[in-house]
Amino acid sequence: MEIQKKASGDYQTNTYILHFNSPNTIDFAIDPSFANDWVFNNTSNLKAIFITHGHFDHIWEAHILRKRTGAKIYCPKQDSFMMESDCFNLGLTPCCADVYIENDKTITTLNVEGIEVKYWHFPGHTPGCSIIEIDHHFFSGDFIFQRSIGRCDFPYSNPKDMKDSLQRFLTISYDFPIHPGHGEDTSVFAEKHSIPKWLKYLDLESSRQQILS
Repeated sequence: MEIQKKASGDYQTNTYILHFNSPNTIDFAIDPSFANDWVFNNTSNLKAIFITHGHFDHIWEAHILRKRTGAKIYCPKQDSFMMESDCFNLGLTPCCADVYIENDKTITTLNVEGIEVKYWHFPGHTPGCSIIEIDHHFFSGDFIFQRSIGRCDFPYSNPKDMKDSLQRFLTISYDFPIHPGHGEDTSVFAEKHSIPKWLKYLDLESSRQQILS
């Protein structure tokens, strides 16, 4: 698997292209953001557009890319409302995914064009926030960044879910590379060192909110 990466838009959201050359040449895209021209110009046989979560800066041009290539859009079901409506009033063109990932389990495994794709459900940043695992690489969207985590003070975020997700992340026993939705690459073991700090931060924020309420 060959990986290409481009940051685009005001939030410099990372879009990824994955190239596979065996047995056939096919391409996948992850979080098209504002980079549909770049994806279109750097793929020859785009088959799937994978969405890590429903925030606008990750899905903005997904519908355009599907129309240009015929690739199917895969989206976590819990975040489908963000794709199907302009719920943040930002001018998003609503669209429906072709495949909704039923994240009622911790991991949902798909076979896409003969390639195993796993959606790891880590809610908190959004209800459907997920890491996508392909060929022993993690594409983490806005769940895990280099030395940081996704915010959980947005509408539809949930700090308790984020805390539970981070605790589950700490149980992962293999050091996969992590390609986040913003910023530079990292790895599972590199980020395990900073997770306890974020868990403590979430506990402190929860206590503060209880006092204020």
